[in-house]
Amino acid sequence: MTDNKKAFYYRPKTDQSNSPMLRWTFVTLGWLFFILGIIGILLPVMPTAPFILLAAGCWARSSRRFHFWLINHKYFGKFVRDWEENHAVPLYAKCLATVMMAASTIMLFYRLPADMMWMAWAVATVCSGVAIYLFRLPNA
Repeated sequence: MTDNKKAFYYRPKTDQSNSPMLRWTFVTLGWLFFILGIIGILLPVMPTAPFILLAAGCWARSSRRFHFWLINHKYFGKFVRDWEENHAVPLYAKCLATVMMAASTIMLFYRLPADMMWMAWAVATVCSGVAIYLFRLPNA
């Protein structure tokens, strides 16, 4: 490999549990969250980022191999590393999440019957809180 083509691998900071049962639980939960994150890529109403971050957290406590794979992943790696190092989220991700939450909330207001409008307002309140939280985080 030439000098300018050397691969950079981020070394994870893991805190593995000593209990084999707890490690297997975290490995299983990590895969569950990872699969839900992949499904979230395909379904517009399901988020991707929180599930990928949960998978990274579970694998950091259970499997150095899976955690290392995720933080060096072609698509998810930078996002996970930015979160682990600085709790930072890219600006495009903040904007996309806010637009998707707004669109989902607007659809609820449009589609729900009048007697269920309280649910649309509850979702709007939660989504507003999430958007405020996201934009208070540093940009990656």
